[in-house]
Amino acid sequence: MQKLPIIILIALLAGCSNLRFPWVYRIDIPQGNFVTEEMLGDLESGMTPEQVEYVLGVPTLIDPFTADTWFYLMTYEPGKGETVTQQIVVHFAGGAYSHYEGQVTDDLKSKTTAGSDRALSERAEDRRRDVDGVEAVELPAPNPEADGDSASDSADADAAEDAGDASASDEETSDAPPSSDS
Repeated sequence: MQKLPIIILIALLAGCSNLRFPWVYRIDIPQGNFVTEEMLGDLESGMTPEQVEYVLGVPTLIDPFTADTWFYLMTYEPGKGETVTQQIVVHFAGGAYSHYEGQVTDDLKSKTTAGSDRALSERAEDRRRDVDGVEAVELPAPNPEADGDSASDSADADAAEDAGDASASDEETSDAPPSSDS
């Protein structure tokens, strides 16, 4: 009888999405547009909306009531770690780009890459450096004459066999009628 409330409590807690069990793998969930400082640096006053879309990508949201305002929203929720958000608002005046509001998330890669992924990347880079540091050893080219006459004998046998096949195929494809000696 006392087990029933415990089972119900465990079932209720298991249904909560905020409860994180350490042994359960959770995927990274990127949503929206990743806008960088370089992309914003490419924007120039007077650009057409098509040019802005080419530089920044398709906006996440265009307000239907103020079509001259585009929203570039980004949310990155890693399986382990804190959620990273970014909001860039692009404004147009008279059908041309005028300015943007918002701030790019500093060092987005370090905030979105798990520690184990960074450690794996560092180990891979160390191995690449180790391989690049090793000098290549040139191996001697094989000498076919060192094997004796067996290689030339097999080549002569192959050539003779090919010649025999060619004469046999000539006899089969000949259109001349067979000669009769009677």
